[in-house]
Amino acid sequence: MIKKLLCILLLIPLCMQAQQTLSGTFSPAEDFEWFIIYKLKTTHQAYVANGKIVDGKLRYTFKPSDEKGMYRLVYGLPQESENFDFIYSGEEDIAFDFSEKGIDFTLSKENKLNTSYFSSINNVKRQINTFYQNGDTDKEAFLAIFKMLDDTQNVFEKEAEGTMVSHFIKASRSYIPTAYEKPQVMVDNIKKHYFDHIDFSDSILQNSDFISEKISNYVFTAMPMKEITGKELIAQYKKNIATIAQKIQSVSKDYQKTLFSVLWEQMVVLENDAIANHISDKYLLSLATELNDKTLIEKLEKFKRLSFGAVAPEITWVKDNKTHKLSELDSAENYVIVFWSSTCSHCLKELPKLKEFVALQEKGKLQVVAIGLEDERASWANESSFYPEFIHILGLQKWDNEIGNRYDVSSTPTFFILDKDKRIIGKPYGVKELKEFYTKE
Repeated sequence: MIKKLLCILLLIPLCMQAQQTLSGTFSPAEDFEWFIIYKLKTTHQAYVANGKIVDGKLRYTFKPSDEKGMYRLVYGLPQESENFDFIYSGEEDIAFDFSEKGIDFTLSKENKLNTSYFSSINNVKRQINTFYQNGDTDKEAFLAIFKMLDDTQNVFEKEAEGTMVSHFIKASRSYIPTAYEKPQVMVDNIKKHYFDHIDFSDSILQNSDFISEKISNYVFTAMPMKEITGKELIAQYKKNIATIAQKIQSVSKDYQKTLFSVLWEQMVVLENDAIANHISDKYLLSLATELNDKTLIEKLEKFKRLSFGAVAPEITWVKDNKTHKLSELDSAENYVIVFWSSTCSHCLKELPKLKEFVALQEKGKLQVVAIGLEDERASWANESSFYPEFIHILGLQKWDNEIGNRYDVSSTPTFFILDKDKRIIGKPYGVKELKEFYTKE
C-alpha cells in the first residue's frame, strides 16, 4: 500500500509539469475584455477555449489533451483581423505583451525564435531591396548582403534544432545567388526556387497558415517586373496557379481543397471574378464534387451565376394579366436591379436618391427593376407607389423568396447593374457607388 502511495505521489509533479500556461498583458487594458483560443488544423480552426481579459491580464492553462502546434488567439472583432498566432510545444510556458506595436513574446523559446527569425531575415531583405532601388551594381556589396542573409538563416536553423519552429524556419530559406544578378534575373530565380525548401506534406506546416500564406504570396507577387494588365495579368495569374496545383498534387484532396478555397476567397474579395471562376472551374469544383462538399459546390455555382459578365438570372412577373421576363426587356441601355423592403429604413433613404439619379439620365439610359422582399403586400404597395417610373415586383416570403435566393440576397438594399444584354456589369453597394460607376465610364 505504501509503495502504491509513493508511486502516486511521484506522478503528481509530472502531471503538474505537463500543464503549461499562456499568460499575457494587453495595453491599453480598457480596450480588451475577452479572448478566444483556436487550434489551427489543415482544413479549419478548432475552438479550444474562451475567457475574460481582466485589467489587461489573460491567463490560460493548457489541458493535457491540448495538441501541440499552431494556435490562434482572438482578442476582438472582427475575428479575421483581431488576432495573432502562436506556437504551443507542450513543453514550455508562454508569456507575451500585446499593444498597438504588436506582439512581444517575453517567455517561450519557440515563439521568441519565430518572431526574431522573421524580423532578422526581413531586415536583410530590406537591404537587398535598397541595393536594387539605388541602382547599385557593386558585386562585392551584393554578395556581402546575401552572405549576411545566408549566415542569418544558418544561425537560426542551428538555434532552432529540435523545436517546432525549425519547420517554419527551414521552409522559409531564401534563394541565395552565387554571383551578381540583375533585377529581372533575380526576380526570375526567386520565383523559380520559391518552393525549394517547403515540404507540403509536413503536418506541422499544414496545421498552420504558413503554406496557404506562401501560396497566396506566390500567386500575387510572382509577376514580371513590367506592369501588366488585362489579358496578360489574367494569363500570369493562371500560370502561377497552375504552378501551385503542380506543387500540391501530392497532398490530400481535402487539403488541396482548403488551399484552393483560400485563393478563391481572395479573388472574390478583390472582385477578380475571372480568376475566381478559373480556380473553381479548373480545380476547386472537381475537388468539392469528389469530396461531396455540397455547401462549397453551391457556393461556387452561386458565385459564378452572379459574376461580372454573367447573364443575370431570369426574373418573371405578372402585370395586367401578362407574364413579363427580365430577358425580354428592351427599354434601356442599362438596367438597375434593386432588392429592397418597405420595412428597411436604409432602403427608404436610398430609393429617393435612386429615383433622382435616374431622372437626371438621358431617356432610355437606365431602367430600374425594383424587387420588394416583403412579408405582406400593404406596406409595399404604399411605398412602391412613390416610384411609378420603376418596374415593381413583389417578392413575398422575404428572405425565403425565390428571386432573392437566386440572386443570393442577404441584406437590403442590394444592387446589380446590367447591360442591354442583361449581363452583370456592376454590383454597387448603394446609390453613391452607382453614381461613381457611371462617373468612371
